[in-house]
Amino acid sequence: MTCPISRFSAISLVFLAFAVAMGAMGSHFLESKLSNGLLDTWETAVQYQFWNALGLMGLSLLERSYRVSLGLAMTFLVVGIVLFSGSLYVLCLAPNPWIVYLTPLGGLSLLIGYTGAAIRLVRIPNENKA
Repeated sequence: MTCPISRFSAISLVFLAFAVAMGAMGSHFLESKLSNGLLDTWETAVQYQFWNALGLMGLSLLERSYRVSLGLAMTFLVVGIVLFSGSLYVLCLAPNPWIVYLTPLGGLSLLIGYTGAAIRLVRIPNENKA
């Protein structure tokens, strides 16, 4: 029996739920505790997490539709979301100068994931060819 939802779809749903929670936390709890600059950073983390979680969900659906493995690309997305958004959340809650070095690594991981998925999807043989 085939599982109706992939592991990466489930992970993306957890990321989406967490993005909603972090957005609510930023607006209702942290608004009076963080400077405007840190609130903007928090919002950036929430936005990137949300949109990239949707990207992860989209790739997991494409993987299922085309029956092609995009696992490596999606793994890069998971790592990218954790490093990029996670480092920004930590920066806002417990400023530490070294944490800012993780943010660009997260962005790079996201770029590698999306680029890798695009390359893999372009290379799917066209089934309509004779």
